[in-house]
Amino acid sequence: MRGNLLTLIASWFFVYFSFSMTFSFESPFFRALGAPPTIIGLMGSIGSLMLGLVRIPGAYIADKYGRRQIIVTMTFVIAFSYLFYIFALDWKFVLVGMILSSLALIYQPALDAILADSIPPEKRGMGYAAVNVIPSIPTIFAPVIAGYLVETYGIVAGMRLVYSVILFCMLIAALIRLFFLRETLEHPQRIKLGEMLGAFKSSIGAIAEAWKEMPKTLKFVTVAFLISAFEEPMFRMFASLYVFDVVGVNEIEWGLVNTASIAMTLVFGFPFGKIVDKIGRKKSILIAYSVYIPSTFFFLSSRSFPHLLIVYLIFAAGGCLIMPGYNALLADLIPREKRGRIMGTIITLNILATVPASILGGALYEFTPASPFILEMILGATVGLIILFKVKEPKKKEV
Repeated sequence: MRGNLLTLIASWFFVYFSFSMTFSFESPFFRALGAPPTIIGLMGSIGSLMLGLVRIPGAYIADKYGRRQIIVTMTFVIAFSYLFYIFALDWKFVLVGMILSSLALIYQPALDAILADSIPPEKRGMGYAAVNVIPSIPTIFAPVIAGYLVETYGIVAGMRLVYSVILFCMLIAALIRLFFLRETLEHPQRIKLGEMLGAFKSSIGAIAEAWKEMPKTLKFVTVAFLISAFEEPMFRMFASLYVFDVVGVNEIEWGLVNTASIAMTLVFGFPFGKIVDKIGRKKSILIAYSVYIPSTFFFLSSRSFPHLLIVYLIFAAGGCLIMPGYNALLADLIPREKRGRIMGTIITLNILATVPASILGGALYEFTPASPFILEMILGATVGLIILFKVKEPKKKEV
């Protein structure tokens, strides 16, 4: 590891640690500020919509104006967006911060592209495993620290402290990227704000063009993960409510569950990344889904801390396969000169798929807490079938 890969991993040390403190308690924090589950889902939908819209010109920027400039600038913007969380009087203040941070994530296609540019083709499984595992090392105690803060100071005051940590860590990450990140696109142009409207219009057409340029296998991969993206917010946004409302664990126990999950990722991340390179991307993804679906059923039946802990350890093991497998498969299939545009298109479509999913998940949770997770299992099985019968790995991997 050196150069850009080392720089990104170093910055992600701070990003991963701080955000790992929020995941377990974010939805309960929103609820404490007056947002019922349907509003929590609506907040997620609005954030996803904003993110999806800015990723369209973001993909265009990555391939025309370069990667570095937009990454550095918007990392600073994300840092300051968390002031709205820290000083929120109700959920509407949080929504403003969420929209601002989502708009700032216009840099994500450039980040995806610069990462893919920086990992050799023959080591992509291990490379993406390194990206998933190494920055997670300092996060192992983050959920427990957050749990302690929430249990000690209450959900609102405790989470204000957590978001203050995010602000500090994101500023450090932005400075690391400012001083050490290097451009990988040859002859990048300087960004001109006056061209952004035209870039947005051009990028709309580029999505259709990118879809036409995709090989058949990549189109099926895209469809499969559109479905997967639709199911993801239902678990991410409402699992923390379910564990408090139904499972019955306390804040410290919930923090310990998430810490154990991170530890599992650290232990098995590299060995499983090597498995992705050895047995192939498709098999790795299928194994992960064969783990996820029954584990979700066991999650629904959890009524104690030990049961919930076992379920999350299994989830973590599956995640060690699916993320390196999926990222490596995309890099294998997409040529370097089209990587920013096509990867940006795929991820933009995935994000837009989450827009109706978040609010649907909130409505389903209010109907009955188990409903979002039952739908998630059905959608997960659909994704597995598409990967099994329609996706083929390329014989020649793109560089």
